[in-house]
Amino acid sequence: MITHFKNVDWVVTYDELTNSHTYQRDLDIVFDESEFIFIGKQYEKRADLVVDGSEKLLLPGLIDLHSHPSTEPAQRGVREEHVVPSMDMSSLYQRSTVFRLDERGKRAAIQVAYGELLRSGVTTVADLSFPFEGWLEQVAKTGMRSYIAPGYASARWQMRSENQLNFDWDEARGVREFERALSLIDEAKNHAEGRLDGMLYPAQIDTCTRELLQESIKVSADHNLLLTIHIAQSVAEFQEMVFRHGITPIQWASDIGLLSDRTILGHAIFTDEHSWLSWDTSEDLTLLAKSQVHVAHCPTPFS
Repeated sequence: MITHFKNVDWVVTYDELTNSHTYQRDLDIVFDESEFIFIGKQYEKRADLVVDGSEKLLLPGLIDLHSHPSTEPAQRGVREEHVVPSMDMSSLYQRSTVFRLDERGKRAAIQVAYGELLRSGVTTVADLSFPFEGWLEQVAKTGMRSYIAPGYASARWQMRSENQLNFDWDEARGVREFERALSLIDEAKNHAEGRLDGMLYPAQIDTCTRELLQESIKVSADHNLLLTIHIAQSVAEFQEMVFRHGITPIQWASDIGLLSDRTILGHAIFTDEHSWLSWDTSEDLTLLAKSQVHVAHCPTPFS
């Protein structure tokens, strides 16, 4: 099927000479299921569908590097009202330890989330989810390009009191989840739909052992896989990592080789210069820049 967007008012195109995006006016854009056929003025050939482009902006599909489609839609109205001052103004731990969806709920959440992403112009998403039955098939039905990121971890967060974060460690479970994640990534890459891919997702810097992270780093390098992880996302996490290692989460990640151009850091809000921390170094931002690591900042859940 050939689609013709006719006389589009504004078009965001890519300029190879300047290696950047640029705005152009009054263009015709023509494409079929696999490629662009025409970008220019006054396309004269026949098309199956002609769309009037006046008073419209046409741009490449957006990319969401950090999304939790199988959980977040169900937490609206919960997260926003559940900020606990005793946990440094974060509702992350209380919410995640008591509010969990079953598999049916996760499938419903994905339908809502992917629909909203598409309506917002997102066509490629990194789906950070803990695996559940039917996950890949549910994502494949959306028609979006998805990087499946199956979560795995050596520990789960626990709240034994309303102001103290604890960890339920099970390193063997973490290894099993890692192995399942690798299998799901292979399944995504070979899926008949053709739009699925995968990335490694050791869930959080504070819930994974050094050994699990280093094995993830090795697989990322050996197979040229992207790797994403939550890091520096709360004061509680910062304090926990300092207690364990005597340095900031970012500095520890650098020491073990986690920071690279294949890695996407989720949040990275609480670096050593953050005003809430009163820490005595100013190294984290330099480490991030030198490593060429990527950051999906997403600060609003923690503000």
